[in-house]
Amino acid sequence: MLNEALNSETYENLEKLAYQMSKSFCYGCYQEVKGKYCSSCHSDDNMRLVEGVGVEYGIEWVIEHIIADNCKPLDEDFAHDSLASCYEETVKIGWIEYDLMSAIKILDPISYRIALDEYVDGLKEDHQIVEVGGEDYWVSDLESFIEENLEEVA
Repeated sequence: MLNEALNSETYENLEKLAYQMSKSFCYGCYQEVKGKYCSSCHSDDNMRLVEGVGVEYGIEWVIEHIIADNCKPLDEDFAHDSLASCYEETVKIGWIEYDLMSAIKILDPISYRIALDEYVDGLKEDHQIVEVGGEDYWVSDLESFIEENLEEVA
């Protein structure tokens, strides 16, 4: 889960933004709720509404939507470029010369994909990257987004 992948302060700030960027909604009465209780049925079992997106229980989906809508996912070439900078040698196959990572990508695509995935997983373990909705994001980008938007609301 996202709250386990991020430090507690970052996750708490994302929650604050998610509550600020969504509205409380009573699905039974199908109306926005001002305050804690629905004015019609007096229920406190409210969902979260994001205009133009939908309504659902919980806050995690709102956080994921905010990140996907406002932050740029990790560039797919990032891991390739980072690994290529570690292995700067070139290999010559016949008369064709390739950088090592490109040669591995062509000759053994499965091994290449495993190497990229392991590199990104290492960054996740170091809490530099977090996966949200199947995409990878820099934690520093999320923190910058939070900082910019909490200042606007505060």
